[in-house]
Amino acid sequence: MLDTIQWIDDTLGLADYTSRQIAIITAVILGILLITLHEKGGIRWYSLIHAIISGYLSLLCVWTSYYYSPSSSLCDGPLTVLHRITPAITMGYGIFDIFEATTKSLSKDFLLHGIATFGVMAYFCENDIPEIVLPFLLMEISTVHLVFMKSTYLSEKSVAANMGLFVLTFFFYRLMICPYLWWGIIKTLFFDEVDAAAISCLPPNFKYFWLLFGIIFNGLNGYWGVKIILKVLRKINGKEKMKEGNSLKES
Repeated sequence: MLDTIQWIDDTLGLADYTSRQIAIITAVILGILLITLHEKGGIRWYSLIHAIISGYLSLLCVWTSYYYSPSSSLCDGPLTVLHRITPAITMGYGIFDIFEATTKSLSKDFLLHGIATFGVMAYFCENDIPEIVLPFLLMEISTVHLVFMKSTYLSEKSVAANMGLFVLTFFFYRLMICPYLWWGIIKTLFFDEVDAAAISCLPPNFKYFWLLFGIIFNGLNGYWGVKIILKVLRKINGKEKMKEGNSLKES
């Protein structure tokens, strides 16, 4: 696996690109996808592509880290080039979100999402610790299925199957895995006796930023988890059709 990642790096020269350059390139590519595909078939294609790339690259990196470096500390640095550039890709997605929200006069929620995404990823990328936030991009795996919720290409049965996958991935990654990983770092920073050298790479305000980051994102995921349960119950009880209201807003 490491040899394959190294081959990708050598072929594409990924190590030569800074996080800022990766972010800008990502924003430009997403812009091209928006212009060429728009929302064909009810799918936000740029969002889908980003979710697939960031979510599954994160999964690959987490698996690689667990297999090759199970006892790593916070300041070991990125294991591979993919550990470094994946958060930068999401930083570019945040830039694109902000640009689209401001130029197309979208809702404040859309703009705030872009600002939050860009701000969090920029914090880790600019402080040269992108590998710490990388596992939390596992949450994007559920976004893959969320994007397909409004697809006009899918049949009723396919929509139901996709919704099932969305619920499973949402609860597994957003409400189980990521809070568990977040709490592990909270425990290390606030409750364990840690050698100063083991956290020497972290900014002075890191533990408070990490605490706030987790409270906000875990709180939002919990809020949306409740809304998802209510939506699934409405569909099971026949109060809402399978293809109706799949923006996750209340009827």
